[in-house]
Amino acid sequence: MGHDIDIQLIRHGEAAARWDTARDPPLSEQGRGQAETLVASFAHTAPRCILTSPLLRAQETAHPLAQSWHAPVNIADDVRELPSSVPLAERAAWLAGVMRSEWSQVDHTLHQWRERAWELITSCQQDTVIFTHFMVINALVGRATGDPRLVCFEPDYCSITRLRLTAQGCELVSLGKARTTLVL
Repeated sequence: MGHDIDIQLIRHGEAAARWDTARDPPLSEQGRGQAETLVASFAHTAPRCILTSPLLRAQETAHPLAQSWHAPVNIADDVRELPSSVPLAERAAWLAGVMRSEWSQVDHTLHQWRERAWELITSCQQDTVIFTHFMVINALVGRATGDPRLVCFEPDYCSITRLRLTAQGCELVSLGKARTTLVL
């Protein structure tokens, strides 16, 4: 790698439905406003590669920035939300348990999910903005810092967490704005 590469992880805007009531909800009206407001954060940034989770709320959050930059949005399945095999009605309770866990306590499926996301970001060849989800951001921050918890911090909607790829590896530059979240 000839130079450092900046990776910006952006949590999607507020969804129109909770994670335990809809499999792929769009953004709420407030979420659309958050996505529009996010564009100002990049007013002095040259266009970059844009990747997004295939989930609708992440794609819709990416759209205003992509439009501003006249840039394509590339779908990256490896930054989709945490995989869950439980029925929709049981997802909230399942997720609450997972969120209190450490990586040593969860099954191989979640480790594989985190490693796919890690491989994606560490293979970026240029500065990249990635629109993704609460748990993905936590998994990547935890992997970069060695934090054993599945939840290291609570990124707010449309917050920007920065990582940097260097010749030595991947390092955390800054956490995005945090808040206590009720809706995933």
